[in-house]
Amino acid sequence: MSDDRTPISYPTDSGNAPIHRRSAHSRSVFGLINRHAINDGTHVAGRSRRRRVVDESLHLIDDLTNRPIDPLFEDSTLVVQEQSTAMIWITKILTFIFCVIVGISGCVIVQELHMNTRQKVRQELASQVAARNDEQHKLESDVATQRSQIDALTQSLKQGEENSQTTKDAIANGTIAVEGSGVVVTLTDPIAAEDQKGDLPRDKNGHIIRVVSDSDLQLFISRLWASGAEAISVNDVRIGVQSSVRVAGQTILVGVTSVQSPYRIQAIGDQSALENSVDKQHNTDLYQSLSEVGIYPDVAKSSKLALKASGAPDLKYAKGVE
Repeated sequence: MSDDRTPISYPTDSGNAPIHRRSAHSRSVFGLINRHAINDGTHVAGRSRRRRVVDESLHLIDDLTNRPIDPLFEDSTLVVQEQSTAMIWITKILTFIFCVIVGISGCVIVQELHMNTRQKVRQELASQVAARNDEQHKLESDVATQRSQIDALTQSLKQGEENSQTTKDAIANGTIAVEGSGVVVTLTDPIAAEDQKGDLPRDKNGHIIRVVSDSDLQLFISRLWASGAEAISVNDVRIGVQSSVRVAGQTILVGVTSVQSPYRIQAIGDQSALENSVDKQHNTDLYQSLSEVGIYPDVAKSSKLALKASGAPDLKYAKGVE
């Protein structure tokens, strides 16, 4: 491009400088330089004094040359008000107090929120426990009512069918409580065995001390059954049709109930026949072998024995034939 075609840049007249509208956020906005368009008669209305540049790319160079300072930077010319030392310290103290108050308030609010949450959880758990307790009490009352009804029906059945075949079968099976005369056989572990601690009791010489075993109980129970016993219990555990006397580890179980020494075998039936089947006079060899290990059975007659009922058997395969 030749020099005669290059547009000439002219300085902007101070009276025709463009007006820039802006917002000032300083309290000293009144200190800004005011610019007013003054019409002194030389300005022709409707005609712009701004030169028209042929090349639009030269607008940036023209602005940087003729208007280097942005109008917003005029805030730097505002007069800063000086504050006294007392006012500065008062402002700092008030700011510090405000920050402390806000911090304490935040901590208290957070603590209250946590406490309320825990309290709500506790209240909910307490309500659930109370509801479960009420439900348990209701079920217990229902069970007690049904048990009383069963007892009343059983009592009426006994009164109406005292000698019926159903009652006899129930007594033989051990499903109802019975009472009557009979004998009581007591077997006790040796005293030396009770003082030992361990899996197997031993004497001073280290020999294993024999205690009452499940075989001993089975032997006495079998002899009582054979002599005509109608009902037998061991330590108040009724012997039913599905009951068993066995050992589990070092514990003797009657059915699923554990029993411990002394073992009281109660049998209802003919006292004389039952006593003869388990006394020392008619079982000399048995008593001799037991006395050698420190076991001394005791047989006593009783005019009234009360035996509890055992659980009714759960029949799954056996069915009656008509």
